[in-house]
Amino acid sequence: MQTRTNTGRRTRHAVVLALIAATVWAGAAVIRGAGQPDPSAPTGPVAHLSRVVDLIRG
Repeated sequence: MQTRTNTGRRTRHAVVLALIAATVWAGAAVIRGAGQPDPSAPTGPVAHLSRVVDLIRG
């Protein structure tokens, strides 16, 4: 019986994490759309990291 409980708990955690990731991605898309970014800029949830690397490299 314990195995089913653990499986259900893992499934719920996976669903919650997927919903959180989708919410963050949607929020980033809304912010990106509102700012009218450069069309040649990379997209995605970690796209800003390439800019940070460019700033560090100088």
